[in-house]
Amino acid sequence: MSNLPTRRGFLAITGTGTAASLAGCSQLESITQEGSENPDEAVTVTVQPEREELQRLEEEIRADLDEGTLSQQEAGRVFRERQVELTEAAVASFEESVAGSELSVAESRPEYGLLRVTGPDVAIMESLRNGDVSGIYPGERYELIVQQQQQREQRQEMLEQQQEAQETDGETNESDAGNETDGTDAGNETDE
Repeated sequence: MSNLPTRRGFLAITGTGTAASLAGCSQLESITQEGSENPDEAVTVTVQPEREELQRLEEEIRADLDEGTLSQQEAGRVFRERQVELTEAAVASFEESVAGSELSVAESRPEYGLLRVTGPDVAIMESLRNGDVSGIYPGERYELIVQQQQQREQRQEMLEQQQEAQETDGETNESDAGNETDGTDAGNETDE
C-alpha cells in the first residue's frame, strides 16, 4: 500500500476537504438559524493549503520517487511532513488576515489547520465565501476534531512502524536466501 496518494487518492482527499467545507456551511446555517448573534460564541474553522500548492508538492515528490531518490515509505513521510508545513503556513496567513478585523482567534492547532474563532456570524460567513477558511463547525467540535487528528497520527505511526518491521524482516530473509541449499547431500557423500 502506498503512503503517497495516487492522483485518484489525492483527488479523493481534496474531495473530502470539499465535503467538509459543505458540511461546514450546513453547520453554520444551523448556528445562524438558532439566532446566534453573540460575537463571543466561538466556532471551529478549518484552513487548508491552496490546491495548487498541494499539487506542486505531489508532483515534486512523485518526480523524486520516479528518479529513485525516495522510497515509497520515504515519499509518504515527506509528503505528510510538507503537507503539515503548508497547512501551518495557511493557518499563519489566516491569523495574519484576521488581525485587526472583527474576527479573533481564541485558540489554534496549526498542524491540523484548525482554529477556534469568535466574531460576528457575517464576518465568519464572509471568510468562508472568500476562501479564507474551508469549513465551519460548532465551537464544541474543536476538541473532538483535535482528538480525531491525534488518533489518525497514532494510527499512521503504527502503520509506518509495521512497514519498517516488514522491510527489516524482508531484508533478513533476502540475506538468508544466499545460505540455502538445494536439499541434496551432494558433496557430503562417502564412498562405501
